[in-house]
Amino acid sequence: MELLQGERILWQGRPSWRAQLSFFVIWIPVALLPVIIAGIVRANDGDTGLPYWQWLLISLLLVVLVVAFDVLRRYATFYQVTNQRLRVRRGILARDEQTARFERVQNVNISQSMMDRLMRVGAVDFDTAGTAETSSQFRFAGIADPQGLVRIVGENTMSHGEHTAQGI
Repeated sequence: MELLQGERILWQGRPSWRAQLSFFVIWIPVALLPVIIAGIVRANDGDTGLPYWQWLLISLLLVVLVVAFDVLRRYATFYQVTNQRLRVRRGILARDEQTARFERVQNVNISQSMMDRLMRVGAVDFDTAGTAETSSQFRFAGIADPQGLVRIVGENTMSHGEHTAQGI
């Protein structure tokens, strides 16, 4: 992401791995199902059609796929706050990028589930003045220390508003 003249980065980051724990809680056990089922069938003197080590390998590969999917999904999302604007970039091969100047920010909301609070992560929604619903809302999801980000944006929005009011 290229910066404009006089623009400096105040905060940047990607979704935290801690925000994905609920994803892992669901998908890791699903990935382990082949080896678990094969173990149960084998313990009951049944035939699984494959040696047990192959079921273990299948489950291990599925776990690797779950972790790789999460890493790619988090890597494909990048958030940036500069002293002039908010930016969200999504995608690896194809990209979508949203940008909003600070004077367009109208509301800032933090949302955290109970699990998010335990993991110290959350989502920050920036509502902006815009015509389309997709262009009027920025969501920085799964970020560590959402209150810190809101503080950075709030301080900069106030100072930006003072400069605008003074004609600077």
